[in-house]
Amino acid sequence: MQYLKDKVRERIYDAAVTEFKTYGYQDASIRNIANNAGISLGNIYRYYQNKEALYIAVVQPLIDSVKEFVEKKYFIVGDSLQTVAENLLEFMVEHDDEIVILRRGNTQYYKQFSQYLEGVTARKIETLMNDGFSRSKIKNPDLTMIIARSFLHCLFDVLGSTKDKAMRKTYVEEIITFYFGHLATRFGD
Repeated sequence: MQYLKDKVRERIYDAAVTEFKTYGYQDASIRNIANNAGISLGNIYRYYQNKEALYIAVVQPLIDSVKEFVEKKYFIVGDSLQTVAENLLEFMVEHDDEIVILRRGNTQYYKQFSQYLEGVTARKIETLMNDGFSRSKIKNPDLTMIIARSFLHCLFDVLGSTKDKAMRKTYVEEIITFYFGHLATRFGD
């Protein structure tokens, strides 16, 4: 019987991914998820207490993966921002559906996810800037956070703009050049 329960849970999960990706959290319908999973509405509640619990089941593995990714690939000492951004893009492509669901959900989970990514990205930018040149020209103490927010927004836009892997890489390289090319010249003494 466990086999059948696992298959039902998998169908619910797959239907939820499609529903949340298409409609976002607010407009997603448990009834549609049940219909698309081929089960009764009441049966969903045997697996998930409510829509929020199902949403969390979809996005929590991504959040956990992001934290693991950050620990293993984001703060590698000596890695250039280019390498970090390429690793980040590869991660984003691998978790395309979940990231779209998080972004469209506009829930507390997305806010926490965004704040976390912005913070670690700002710290990485800060480290790279400190290693590369004197910061005497930078007056705004929030500059790295502003750059991080904008940079991540652009990366998310790239993710949504094309599925072609080669084009994504090209677009990311353009973004990296725009944001981080010749920083020493722009902010140097």
